[in-house]
Amino acid sequence: MFINSLKTKLIIFYLFLIIFVIFIKVGDLNLIQLPQLYALEALSDEKDISRIKMAFTSKSREYGVINYDNAVWDDTYHYVDNKNSQFTESNFVLDTYKSLGINGIHIYDKQTVTIWQQAWNITDWSPLTFPPFDQPSTFVKKHILISEELIIKNNNKPVSRVGFTLLDDKLILFAATSIFKANLTGNANGTMLFWRFFDEQVLTDLQQRAGIKFTIEVIQPNLKNTVKLTSKNSFIKNSYRTKKDEIFDIIPLITNNGAIKFTYQAPIRQFATSWLNHATIVSSTLLLLTLGVLFIFFHYFIIRPILQADNLVTAIIKDNDHSIRFASKRKDELGTLFNLIDRLLDGVESNEQQLISHNVRLQHISQTDSLTKIPNRRAFDTTMKKLLQVSPLGLDVAILVVDVDYFKKYNDCYGHAQGDKTLYAIAQTLRKNLHEDTDFVARYGGEEFVVVLKNTDKKSAQAVANNLVNIIADLKISHQDSDITDIVTISIGIHAFVISGQTQYMPLFELADQALYQAKEQGRNRAITTD
Repeated sequence: MFINSLKTKLIIFYLFLIIFVIFIKVGDLNLIQLPQLYALEALSDEKDISRIKMAFTSKSREYGVINYDNAVWDDTYHYVDNKNSQFTESNFVLDTYKSLGINGIHIYDKQTVTIWQQAWNITDWSPLTFPPFDQPSTFVKKHILISEELIIKNNNKPVSRVGFTLLDDKLILFAATSIFKANLTGNANGTMLFWRFFDEQVLTDLQQRAGIKFTIEVIQPNLKNTVKLTSKNSFIKNSYRTKKDEIFDIIPLITNNGAIKFTYQAPIRQFATSWLNHATIVSSTLLLLTLGVLFIFFHYFIIRPILQADNLVTAIIKDNDHSIRFASKRKDELGTLFNLIDRLLDGVESNEQQLISHNVRLQHISQTDSLTKIPNRRAFDTTMKKLLQVSPLGLDVAILVVDVDYFKKYNDCYGHAQGDKTLYAIAQTLRKNLHEDTDFVARYGGEEFVVVLKNTDKKSAQAVANNLVNIIADLKISHQDSDITDIVTISIGIHAFVISGQTQYMPLFELADQALYQAKEQGRNRAITTD
């Protein structure tokens, strides 16, 4: 039976309040406070464990990034083939090991044969050897080096393995990456390995990352990755603390040949476990607060909802925000009123959202070229005006005017339908090969496009333009009537400038257009920068 009268609710609540005071002393501490405190303690301990595990993860990933940068590099790739000692002598000097904080670097060919190795004792920086890596065993080949099978599974892209392993009873931090060219073309050419003995320096670094002093030991793989909950306190069934008030957990080695067990002293408990005095204080306080609770109840169910309704309606009118709702679950008269207001707001918001949606679509359509699906000349005009108005002084900007070479002849030869497809392909290729966050490309008209590059000086703009010329040529779109080649090409005019208070962009555009004219005069299929 639901009670909908406010007066009846007040009377019934007062009767229940008397009964509640009788049982509160017994139930409050045993069923609410202590279980919550112990649960929060366990949650805090769990976060500390996660911080330690994250420290191990971040340390290994840090090595992985450095290793990847050196492995996916044209110089490394070619060294495997030509074994030019100048590469290793210039790149892997002793200072390299010191700055990276590693013991050794090994390079293996595709058959996992060591073609170059060098390792140092970090204590005194004397040379050392480590047979498990110098002449890789079956275990190292299987669990650390990168096999061709792994690369195939990764769609012929670089594969990295990072983490901790146990070799010759020594804990090792390693990072191994398949050797590729920087542009990721071609096949893998071997594996580059960075490694470091786990010593006090590594432990100290991990402790600093986690913000916790802990110790470690290496255990055999037969120990399960679990935490023994040895406490017998009925409140802390999920506690991570042992009888010795220590906390430990296990991190399996990535090579599955053992695990790292870390242990640390549990933080001091921040609450008293003796509940007698606390319960007495709580019960006495509740007796004194009984009358106050009655007022709070009246305020909560009557005054507070009315005040909230006033604030909500005021906010709706002031901010013109029709998404605000009462979302009331009340069954009394106030609940009915709030629900009716919500229904009214639903209709208003629905109409408002439809109007906004239509406006957004119209705005997008008005600034998008229907053929190429990239921004149009109007969008370019808006972008340039905004760029000149809000960009900081001294910002490097470049405008590239792009023209498809002999496109009229292309249309005459292949037809306008094919010409439209070619313009679409060129537009999308330009878009995909620019930085979406900083660069802008639009169809200016006909077969002409315009590109805006921010944070780009004259030299960089020339490099970008040359790259675009080559990329379009690489599309190999046939153009039998071209006067310079048998494929579709583009010419680009470049004007680089610095934001210095300009208010009009057309003079800047015209300079880039003049450079385009020079590119055409010099034979097309090229990019020319203004002097």
